[in-house]
Amino acid sequence: MSKIYAILILTAVWVILQESFTFPTIAVGLLISIVGVLFVHRFLPMPKLSGIKPFRIILYPFYLLWQLYAADISVIKTIFSEPHIEVVKVKTKLKNNALRLVLVNSITLVPGSLSLDLNDDEITVLWMGEKSKLPNANEDMEEMIKGKLERALLKAQKD
Repeated sequence: MSKIYAILILTAVWVILQESFTFPTIAVGLLISIVGVLFVHRFLPMPKLSGIKPFRIILYPFYLLWQLYAADISVIKTIFSEPHIEVVKVKTKLKNNALRLVLVNSITLVPGSLSLDLNDDEITVLWMGEKSKLPNANEDMEEMIKGKLERALLKAQKD
């Protein structure tokens, strides 16, 4: 059933990108979608994603974009002041491995941070922050690095 959804979504994307709602456009899009989905299923097998709320995870990229723009402004301020660079280990509350991977990749996308390693629930991050605004406790640093992103992903995790 998920293959059919993927084929329909890819065909719709094809029609939108072609800016034409004619039979040949739909037929070619359908053909390309079927070949693509079968190719991916055959040569790139993926485990079933379970324990994730689909609607929440679909909204996550938009939330991530908003956080990226906010972090851009913060990093610009940090660069022109005194930057402090440090390797930090942060723990995540996420239980789902797929969501942990999304969190690690999201941290890497955010300017001023780079994920180095993921071991179970611990993420090693190379982090840049303002010297004048360094947090006193490790929990505060964890909040600055992963707080909002992790909270959004926790909402996408089924209990």
